[in-house]
Amino acid sequence: MMAFMAALMASYALLRTLHPLAARFGLLDHPTERRKQHRQPTPLVGGIAIFLALLLALLLTVQIDHRLAFGLGGAAVLVVVGGLDDRHGLGWKPRMLAQVVAALLLTLGAGVQLTSLGDLFGLGPLALGVFAVPFTVFATVGLINAFNMIDGIDGLAGGVALIALLALLPLSSGTGTEVVLLPAIAAIVPYLLCNLGLFGCRRYKLFLGDAGSLLLGYLVTWMLIGAVQAPIGSVQAPSALEPAAAIWLIAIPLLDALGVIAKRLLKRRSPFGADRGHLHHQLSRVFGSTQRALVVLLSAAALFAGIGLVGQALGVAPAVLLGMALGIFLVHLAAQPLAPRAYRRLMRRRRAACSPMAVQQPEPVLQ
Repeated sequence: MMAFMAALMASYALLRTLHPLAARFGLLDHPTERRKQHRQPTPLVGGIAIFLALLLALLLTVQIDHRLAFGLGGAAVLVVVGGLDDRHGLGWKPRMLAQVVAALLLTLGAGVQLTSLGDLFGLGPLALGVFAVPFTVFATVGLINAFNMIDGIDGLAGGVALIALLALLPLSSGTGTEVVLLPAIAAIVPYLLCNLGLFGCRRYKLFLGDAGSLLLGYLVTWMLIGAVQAPIGSVQAPSALEPAAAIWLIAIPLLDALGVIAKRLLKRRSPFGADRGHLHHQLSRVFGSTQRALVVLLSAAALFAGIGLVGQALGVAPAVLLGMALGIFLVHLAAQPLAPRAYRRLMRRRRAACSPMAVQQPEPVLQ
């Protein structure tokens, strides 16, 4: 609990301190692109504050061993490179290299590895063997990018990360990651309040930046794999979370990332480009509000996380959980080509409803 309170207070203090300094360091997001929603230059220091608060809380409350040091080292790499990208616009190649380096530090240094995919096909646990390290690196880089992609409207990346971490809280005991989980949750909460302008934090409006979205993806991956892998020092003990159930905790970023990449590849475009085809963009257009889209997406993230946890608690077969997740993804993918047509139809109906001809005149009263 001391680490939680330390991270909470440090995060709030750092956010207030870094907010006025962002312009001096060139860490401002200017609304120069059509796809951006904000109107004023906004500080990009949310991720830096979250990382520094987490680091400070751990330094003050726990003894840093080599596993924790390597894990935090990977986070530091992402924050530094992400901050440089926020300042100078490095492009996707340096960011990808930083993600691979961070994933290797987490996998080889901190020992956080996916050694088995569980009983996905009803034939027994699917051990990865020599493929454990490359598969873990691939999964880590993929999830980091998925969180980077959903950071498109206020509160979404931070909210989805917070839901995933809270879902892991009852499963973290004995995994070796519980020491990081609570302060990570605490460090994210003040950022969300400032990002969404809640409880008097409107004047400290700020964004995660690439440093923050990459960091959140890394932290969620770290905690998720820690819960999925067998407890440290006990290879034969069951993991706290089935891999098939873990997919449900990160369903929203996975749905968005896989859907967007598939759509871009079908159109023969770079999967690393930027556009307004993300799930949050589509829902914002449909509902006419980013706030409504945020409520829908966070509600869906909580629902999906609940399905994964309850499914595992009830003993639902991993193959069934995986099949359900794949079914939802296929429905989402099949609906992508229909989305623009449905949006145009919706806009025509809205315009027709708002046109003067649509307003019925009252019938004259006969004397």
